[in-house]
Amino acid sequence: MHDENGFRQHANEMRAHFEAELPHRVTRASRVKLQHFIPAHWFAMAASECAGMYIAGFFYGAISLAQAYVGALSQYLAEHHHVPVRKDTVERCRRLHRNSVISDAAMDAALTILDGRNDFHHLNRGIEQDFQRLEARAEQCINLIHTLESEVFAYSSTNDAPGQVVLAKPDYWPSDGPGLAQVHLRQLW
Repeated sequence: MHDENGFRQHANEMRAHFEAELPHRVTRASRVKLQHFIPAHWFAMAASECAGMYIAGFFYGAISLAQAYVGALSQYLAEHHHVPVRKDTVERCRRLHRNSVISDAAMDAALTILDGRNDFHHLNRGIEQDFQRLEARAEQCINLIHTLESEVFAYSSTNDAPGQVVLAKPDYWPSDGPGLAQVHLRQLW
């Protein structure tokens, strides 16, 4: 059983904190480039959380998760294209580029996101601690994810049927049959 007064007090404090942060969240949300759907692979939900973490002001988490996402995405692409997989994500991205799986822009985006990976994943002493720099870095990572996704998971609208899309690389998308794709829908919150 919980204390009703304590519950109300916590709810009021949380509401006040959220409302004070709301203008900052809206500003950050307006800076996010978001691909509104991606294939429903095992990494889709985590990839979507990156933007939410950035908007909420969880910059370490957004950066670390963006770096993990690049690892998962590059692993998926390497397996899909039978590119020898290495544990080193940077080398794997370079191999994908050499094998023309990803473009110069996609490789640059991946390598920029991965920059400082060990500092963020291991919380090394040299990790960035300046709030404004962390926010800028998180924003950069989130928007570079869009660069990657808009190439790897490219799609376009069709004029023939409203709401129907044409997938540039349908074999990247799980399917339940011809003309169908399993997708992960996204929105900014």
